[in-house]
Amino acid sequence: MVSVTELCRFSGSKIYLGRGIKFISSDSKVFLFVNSKCKRYFHNKLKPSMLTWTTMRWATKKPYSRSIVGATLEVIRKRRTKKPKVRDAAREVALREIKERIKKTKDEKKAKKAKVTAKS
Repeated sequence: MVSVTELCRFSGSKIYLGRGIKFISSDSKVFLFVNSKCKRYFHNKLKPSMLTWTTMRWATKKPYSRSIVGATLEVIRKRRTKKPKVRDAAREVALREIKERIKKTKDEKKAKKAKVTAKS
């Protein structure tokens, strides 16, 4: 004898034949629930991943490492292992460089504006 099982749309647990609650929405989507508790939580728009008793909790957000655009995993790991003092020093140098660049462009704009006012 083969028993066909369905999965609860909210909790992810098995629903055996002759059990469960079937809900059909206005757009003809069929939702199966194990019990009224799952149905109630679904209609209240609760997230199953936030509840510890659902199997959906275990199926979400498994950590994995991947590279970010423009940087490989090795580069990211090297940056993480750097000591905080070295990182802070590099950050200070970068900020100083940016500030100098901004100051330079402002000075150029002022000079250009003064040139235009002198001509007129």
